[in-house]
Amino acid sequence: MKNTFFLVAFIIAFSSTAYSQKSLSEFAFVVVPQQFEFQKGKDQFRLNTLTRHLFSNAGFNAIYDVEMNNLPRCEGLYAEVIENSSFLSTTVTVVLKDCNQNVVFTSAEGSSKEKAYEKAYQEAIRNAFKSLEVLAVNQGDLESYRERLSKEDAPSAPIQMRPEVKKSQSDEQMASKKLPAYVFKGTTYLLEPNKEGFILYKKESKSGGFSEYGSLTETSREGTYLFVKDGKSHLASFDAENNLIIDGVDEKGKPTQNRYLKIKTE
Repeated sequence: MKNTFFLVAFIIAFSSTAYSQKSLSEFAFVVVPQQFEFQKGKDQFRLNTLTRHLFSNAGFNAIYDVEMNNLPRCEGLYAEVIENSSFLSTTVTVVLKDCNQNVVFTSAEGSSKEKAYEKAYQEAIRNAFKSLEVLAVNQGDLESYRERLSKEDAPSAPIQMRPEVKKSQSDEQMASKKLPAYVFKGTTYLLEPNKEGFILYKKESKSGGFSEYGSLTETSREGTYLFVKDGKSHLASFDAENNLIIDGVDEKGKPTQNRYLKIKTE
């Protein structure tokens, strides 16, 4: 009976949104908020990280609002997760809207009877995404789209650019800067502040020098940074002991936290 109910709900949701299959692919990206309305805090239960990951797996260019930069608002979709829970189960719906707040997609309800809130919400969201995964959305290459926009918006007069950070620096050069050091999985990292936030350097095992590993940019939320590496971004922050915490996903696609331990000095 349970499977029959879900199948009916799935067919209704799919039928009501089948017309938008092509248009979903024509949008350039989908914006995932860092906090849904029903949450009590940013990325509570790692739901926003999970939602972004699931959108990416379903063929969307999923970004947070702080990553939009020069992207045109009306070229994107805006995601919401709506809670419809009852006493016996946790139930959510994934909704996509355009820049004018028009609903262009509503998923089938995803439910879970798990008692633990984190497991329940994560399972419910994964179930709701099943009606998105069958649409075979393909939003194309977002980085190429950004580059095309940058060329179109480039001013005729030259502008002063921020000096490019050296990709690799010797151990002696980095030691002279007396930067805070961190260790993660046996590898040493150094954190250098700049105007936007920080640059994270990784020690190379062969040369012994340090190469640029990623960057941390301040967001509108105090204490929260956007960590960017190889074109991919995750949220980052510092804990009470000044350890660096960078969000990520494990090999099974589950949200996780990578803890870079601060090396204490005398």
